[in-house]
Amino acid sequence: MSINVKDLSFCYNRGTSLQRDALVNVSFSIDKGEFVLIGGEVGCGKTTLLRHMNGLLRPHSGSVTVDGLDAGNKKIRSKVGLLLQHPQKQLFAKTVYEDIAFAPSNIGFKDNELKDHVRYAMDLTGIDGSISSVSPFSLSGGEMRLVALAGVMAMKPEYLLLDEPTSGLDPENRSMMLKTLKELQASGVTIIIVSHQISEMISFAEKIMMLNSGSIDFIGTPKEYIFSTSSSLQLPDITSLMKDLKTAGMDVSEDVFSVDDALLQIKKALLNVDGKRNE
Repeated sequence: MSINVKDLSFCYNRGTSLQRDALVNVSFSIDKGEFVLIGGEVGCGKTTLLRHMNGLLRPHSGSVTVDGLDAGNKKIRSKVGLLLQHPQKQLFAKTVYEDIAFAPSNIGFKDNELKDHVRYAMDLTGIDGSISSVSPFSLSGGEMRLVALAGVMAMKPEYLLLDEPTSGLDPENRSMMLKTLKELQASGVTIIIVSHQISEMISFAEKIMMLNSGSIDFIGTPKEYIFSTSSSLQLPDITSLMKDLKTAGMDVSEDVFSVDDALLQIKKALLNVDGKRNE
């Protein structure tokens, strides 16, 4: 059970003087249950790739399959949920409840079963039931993003694709979003995130994929990413600091992704130094 992309190529404005290659011979696989981070500069093809994985875009050459079925097959639409970067493009109903209920009701869920799906999605995303009757367009940008995510999760997808999911969220909601995604992965949902916030996401990811001008520049584990020699790769600030401290002679690990872990490493190294001085 997996997503498989093979020799995928796609261009915008095909056949015109404005033709632009967005993806060029991209190949990779994502196993069921993985947490994957896709990064790269603006315009490198991240969002275009994401939209191929749920069938919104169709390859000009190559293939994208989900659990052995073509990504454009209607049978996989309930399997793959997509959260867009701009939530206002995903919301349309008169109330928060109606927006979250739309997808499950559209495939036949009714009455208590439908309410259970909506309640599950609201609880999962931390949406207060008191706003269920208000217009989603009256909410803040962060709240709209959570409602859009709830609308996706009401279908209980097996694969969840997210385009810049923490954009517009305050620190509390950002933390809740990341915690929710990790819990979803623990329950068996495959998480695939497009983000330029490498430092924020890297500690959650099991696989990192970096795009550069429509091609894969790197694919591997976070540790492999850190020790890659490619000059085009972006390192989290805290990791860059730890690499500099290591180069300067401090006995610390370089594969550190969070401030808390960095502090522990630095304290341990300083204690070791003090211990040696007192011997």
